[in-house]
Amino acid sequence: MSTPADSAPAAPNVKGPRTTRPCRTCHEPAGVVCVGCGAVQAPPVVIDPYAVFGLSPVWHLDLLDLEARYRELARLIHPDRQGGKSAADRMYALQWTAGVNEARRLLKDEVKRAWYLATGSPVPKEKGVTLSPEFLAEMFEWREEEEESPGSRAARAAVRATEIRAELEAMFSAWEAGSGDLSGVEEALSRLRYVS
Repeated sequence: MSTPADSAPAAPNVKGPRTTRPCRTCHEPAGVVCVGCGAVQAPPVVIDPYAVFGLSPVWHLDLLDLEARYRELARLIHPDRQGGKSAADRMYALQWTAGVNEARRLLKDEVKRAWYLATGSPVPKEKGVTLSPEFLAEMFEWREEEEESPGSRAARAAVRATEIRAELEAMFSAWEAGSGDLSGVEEALSRLRYVS
């Protein structure tokens, strides 16, 4: 996967992230909404959650900035603003709204954001990651102890989750600084799922 420096934010003279195609009606440079004619552009089949908000792909996001960008984009594409426009504009506005809402949900959730950056998907693969036998044995012991003494697992799980989150923090900090990779993220996230 690329590093955060490989992605540039959207151009300031277009409404929303710039698309690679000209406006479908007036052929001017276009974002989500054309600056020239105001036509809502067709969304891509898959909306990149970072690109749609003009953000670099990083795990350490400024959530207030994300929220401000979301509100501005949502205001531009809201279906209620398309009332007197063509059926295509209304349909594209609905598609953009769904895609932008999903992108926002993904980016606000640090675990989904981590999965996305590590794998290109916000959820783990169906097959999953093979965890170490030592870790799995420890989880089995925790389960047995929980059956014998309900509530005994919670404190240890909280400590372990904090340790795993610190591992993720270190991996993403190194990656964002250009000195690391994300090869251990899937395994750490899989362990986090077990202890959470």
